[in-house]
Amino acid sequence: MLPPPLRGLLFNVVLGFTVSLLLMLAVIGLGVTEMSRLNTELANVVSINNVKNRLASQMRDAIRDRQMLMHNIVVSIDPWEKDALFLQFQEYGERYAKDRRRLGAMLSTMDEKILINELDALTSINQPVMFKVIEAALDENNYGALTLLQEEAIPLQNRLVTALDNMTMLQREANEAALGKTFTAYQATRNLMLVLGILATLLATLVAVLVSRRMLTQTRQLETEKQKYQTLFETNSDAVVILDDQGFTDCNPATLSLFGMGSVAEFLKHSISQLGIPVQAHGMDAYDHAMQAITQARSRGHALMEWQGLRRDGSVFSAEITLHAMQLEGRPVIQAIMRDVSARRAAEAAKEAAREAALQIARAKSQFIANVSHEIRTPMHGILGMSGMLLKTPLNGRQREYAATLKSSAESLLIIINDILDFSKIEAGKLAIEQVAFSPVALVQGAVALFQARAMEKNLQLTLALPSSPPAALLGDPTRIRQILLNLVDNAIKFTGQGTVELRAAFEAPNGKVHCLFSVQDSGIGIDDSTQARLFQAFSQADASTTRRYGGTGLGLSISSQLAELMGGRLTVESTPGQGSCFTLALDLPATTLPLAELPAQTNIQLRGHILVVEDHPVNQKVLAHQLREMGLQYSVAVNGLQALDLLATDTFDLVLMDWQMPEMDGLAATRQIRRLPSGTHHIPIIALTANADTGFREACLAAGANDYLSKPYSEAALAALLAQWLPQAGTVATRAPLLDLPALHARYPANPGLVAELEAVFLSTTEASLATLKRAIEQGDAEACSKEAHALKGAAASVTATVIREGAARIEAHVRRGDFAGAATELAALENIFGAYV
Repeated sequence: MLPPPLRGLLFNVVLGFTVSLLLMLAVIGLGVTEMSRLNTELANVVSINNVKNRLASQMRDAIRDRQMLMHNIVVSIDPWEKDALFLQFQEYGERYAKDRRRLGAMLSTMDEKILINELDALTSINQPVMFKVIEAALDENNYGALTLLQEEAIPLQNRLVTALDNMTMLQREANEAALGKTFTAYQATRNLMLVLGILATLLATLVAVLVSRRMLTQTRQLETEKQKYQTLFETNSDAVVILDDQGFTDCNPATLSLFGMGSVAEFLKHSISQLGIPVQAHGMDAYDHAMQAITQARSRGHALMEWQGLRRDGSVFSAEITLHAMQLEGRPVIQAIMRDVSARRAAEAAKEAAREAALQIARAKSQFIANVSHEIRTPMHGILGMSGMLLKTPLNGRQREYAATLKSSAESLLIIINDILDFSKIEAGKLAIEQVAFSPVALVQGAVALFQARAMEKNLQLTLALPSSPPAALLGDPTRIRQILLNLVDNAIKFTGQGTVELRAAFEAPNGKVHCLFSVQDSGIGIDDSTQARLFQAFSQADASTTRRYGGTGLGLSISSQLAELMGGRLTVESTPGQGSCFTLALDLPATTLPLAELPAQTNIQLRGHILVVEDHPVNQKVLAHQLREMGLQYSVAVNGLQALDLLATDTFDLVLMDWQMPEMDGLAATRQIRRLPSGTHHIPIIALTANADTGFREACLAAGANDYLSKPYSEAALAALLAQWLPQAGTVATRAPLLDLPALHARYPANPGLVAELEAVFLSTTEASLATLKRAIEQGDAEACSKEAHALKGAAASVTATVIREGAARIEAHVRRGDFAGAATELAALENIFGAYV
């Protein structure tokens, strides 16, 4: 048995050993448990976040690939290529949706759920816009697709990419938080173990060796944990570097790969300035640019910077760098996470280049249309002018038929040219809509009257249906509305072999504006459902046989539909094959009390003055010479701007008619030279004559110094009206409108002047009796007899092209239908005066 002191010492040693052992066991157990828990938590967080990061990156790549494909579809002109690209576009969409489902199932934090909800909201907005762009591109509407792409699709795509970048950044921040948490836990655990180790040593020096061994074991465990932390650092897909006030202290393998270096030691030898080009963003020095971001990170905790990196082989790349201030082993450091964004920047540059190329194509197209317009309209002006002059000369029946046919064909060709130009202007967004006061009743009456003769030639009944109380005046663009209605009535007559064509007008005023419905109903061939779906597309007709049989460019309905949309309305169709069609133009137009925009009565204007004609085309010279002689004007001719300047220096003129495109010196240069002349000649009025029909060309002429502008081909009346604004009148003689359009009648019945004379004689004799019958019926208030006689007179007048009588009879019929016998009497008196003056 040991003596008591020894027993006490042993007891104390055993007690100290036991306490120390228990303390060490507690330290070891606590450390191992805590580190195991943190390791498991860290590994799980990093693993999940890496998967989330990868899915978000794949979704962002899919969006970018779809964006490039969508842009390629818009600019492509090959339908097969477009189809192939569209299939790829759908494939990327499916890939995006698959990654979205996987990512959504892994989200856990509130920030992630908010971001994914924002992403879903953007996707639901973006998806219809992208398909609208694709649909427009597949329909060959490249300009509309490009406009929608620039104004809506690209901004939405960029917002989607930004949302995914935010998701990626959130995962990086989660990784960084996990790393920081592990590091903090490591520091806390180590400090706790050191304290407890010291206490254990003080309590039991006899067990110091055992405690030391335990501490050594624990240290090895801590080194293992540190190795795990280092592994996470080195396996990060983004480049990560650690730097302090002295420079770089560490980097991961992704950094070495990014800069093309072989070892960490090699990287640590470089300064910040050596890792980038000398001059960075905004013209800043590389070192100053980096230090600015580092200073911001130290003050705010984080910073973001753009960097133009420089690899060891001299190649340059674009990078985004996120800086975070942190503590590492008790000292402040900066952690920089770098990502190479060269591919993204290249895609953005390619997108911008494609957009610029598309704009260049649009500009080239507009210039081509302008050149074609000039080259076609110049000879057209000569054809129309000379044929008009020819019809004013004495001709026999066959000659008049040939001349009238020539003029009619030229006018038809001009309509086609104008359709093509309108289509081009609408595509370019340069077609302006007027707002003037007009009578809707007069507009539809004029449209029907214009086609009465043609309808009678085909034995069709062309009628007009008006409501009992139509609005007196509306505010809108009567020219474009009339253009649409003429196209619809023309098509109805063209595609109707027998039966009726009716133009109906209806007006409702529910909310201040008048809801107008103009419908053209026919009993023609009708249109099947598949054709209706593409009826309003450009250059579209039912099929090839339709084009061969009925003719036409297929632009009319497309232009009419787009004009309706420009006026805030809509053009629709209802049709059944074999039963006919009904086209309806719906517009909302405000009522107005402004005076109606009426055309002035035709007059034979006589002017005084000496005109300098600057025109290089011989035919146009002859046309102008004839027209100026008819107005009583003197004129001299110059074939280019140089001759015009010579004539102005030697003679006195009152006005210059200046063609704009001429050899040697064109109208633009000549006008500028005239405006710089020292004498009073530089104030002479200059009227630009050009075949360029572009809407902006008038402003270009006026900016060069011209006083006014006239587009070819123009009518003699338009030229006279314009000259009358700048020259004194010698006298104005009203031109009596002919009762019958004899040239048109001769053209309708060629080589048969006897029949034309007989028709004229019969019409004159029957009209006199008809006017007398109308007068008695109006005096007696007999609405039925009056309507019947007015309708018969209207039809007879239409059959012999007696436009004035037909329009007057139509107005009488309208007055009687409304019970306005006083108005009918006024119209009848006017008709009697016209008829009496003629006979």
